[in-house]
Amino acid sequence: MAQSQAIVARRKKGKTAFLQRLFNILWSCSENKVIPFYYAIQDQRITLASFAKEFFSTFASHYLSFLTRNKDWVITPFNYVALKEHIASYPELHMRCQSIDEFEKTGNWDLMWTVASRAPFEIAASKGIKIVQIFDEFQNINAYIVDERGNTIDTMSGAYLILAEKREAPLIISGSEVHGLLEIVRRLTARFKERTLENLPEDEAKEAIRRYAKASRTKINEQAEEKIWNLTKGDPLYIRALMQSEHNDTKDYTNEDNIIATYTQEITQGEIYGTWAEYIVKVFLEVNERNAKRIMLYLFQAGEERTRAQMIKDLNLDMTDFDLQMKLLQLIKADLISFGSTAFRYTIAQDKTYELVFRRLFQDEIDHFIPDIRKELRQEMGRKSYEKGKFREYLVRERIKKPFNLKDLAENGIDLTIKPKTILERETVKVGLRDREIDLIVKGNIEMWIDVKDTKGKYGKRDADRWIEIKQAIDEKSPKTLFATYSQNGYTAAAKELLVSNGVYVLKGEEGK
Repeated sequence: MAQSQAIVARRKKGKTAFLQRLFNILWSCSENKVIPFYYAIQDQRITLASFAKEFFSTFASHYLSFLTRNKDWVITPFNYVALKEHIASYPELHMRCQSIDEFEKTGNWDLMWTVASRAPFEIAASKGIKIVQIFDEFQNINAYIVDERGNTIDTMSGAYLILAEKREAPLIISGSEVHGLLEIVRRLTARFKERTLENLPEDEAKEAIRRYAKASRTKINEQAEEKIWNLTKGDPLYIRALMQSEHNDTKDYTNEDNIIATYTQEITQGEIYGTWAEYIVKVFLEVNERNAKRIMLYLFQAGEERTRAQMIKDLNLDMTDFDLQMKLLQLIKADLISFGSTAFRYTIAQDKTYELVFRRLFQDEIDHFIPDIRKELRQEMGRKSYEKGKFREYLVRERIKKPFNLKDLAENGIDLTIKPKTILERETVKVGLRDREIDLIVKGNIEMWIDVKDTKGKYGKRDADRWIEIKQAIDEKSPKTLFATYSQNGYTAAAKELLVSNGVYVLKGEEGK
């Protein structure tokens, strides 16, 4: 079932952390006899002879590390000279080391690389084991390795045309220059299964936010988690940059203004800016004229794919279809835009952070307009829906600020009169080990907590599970505390059934006053 894989994602998406974690898992499961080999191809010029020896010595170090359970040889692999002192009792390594030495003496660098590149597969096949080859920044293999005359060998990846099909030693390759990596992968026709490393899903992103907050001693609550999720959309770079920013002076993200202030700094001069600027500046050094920037701004504003014909018409471009195609290919090569559903259509990532970095750099030059970053960040975080939610809480509070009978207010209410003395709004309380934000807490002869939702969708099972989890935690300490929910747009059948069966009161809509 083994198949070589190509993991595609731009810089700082978490690829290296993912690959290294995979290596650690495989190395730790020694009983499975799957030996991991990790190698990062550097972006610096190196001769083929030196590359072959470095590649082989790193492989041999990881191989020996797995067999001997000596993790130090992973942390600090042997150099080629030091390796020879440790392989005398491993003929599968020793004889290949001798071959590399002999080929180097005769100046046959190609055969040195042949021995080194085939070693993982050949040893795996002869020993009846599995070796997983994990190569990071694989696109560099065709860009930085040079021959005896100092010329770049742009066919180095060709060694894997056959080796990538070997089930005994499949490859997992990755790289931060997406187009460059895919160009190599597609030359190695059908050898690799392409996988895109997407952003973190919402639950994992919020867990990451909580962990970063704890590590950086930054105060957050559920409302802050939601805002940061809306802002970052689970991008690992954006989350880390915001939570570990040197501009996070207040250490308090429960205040929306502090999030905006810090994120603005990261977009205009911090790690987020530096990462995207590296991509953007690289291409505009080669395509340094206005139309390329206009095209990118146009695609951002379109919000969907566009054909070359549409671009020429809408932007009134004075260029041929072929000239435009060449310009677009340069933008694709720099990983700034991508192909749409066909090679005639083009699109750009719907990523507000990326868009704001670009527009801050170039929108003034293009159409003499400077974007209001803080305003747009506030909108992105859901300020409007937040204010709408606040208004809905106000309406609910108006209905309960005077004594009321629960049977009149809730669909499943009992005959119980509640006499409020104080109503707390958006109160942060400790529930278990976490801080939770409660929309409304009624304090009086009876205490009642109310979860208020004013979303486009109905109150769903995830919402119900969260509220019931909070109720169960509080029941242990305060069993007399009542729990209720209000949803402007109703409930799914499963959510309502779950709430009622767990003793949560479902408040009637306003028409049911």
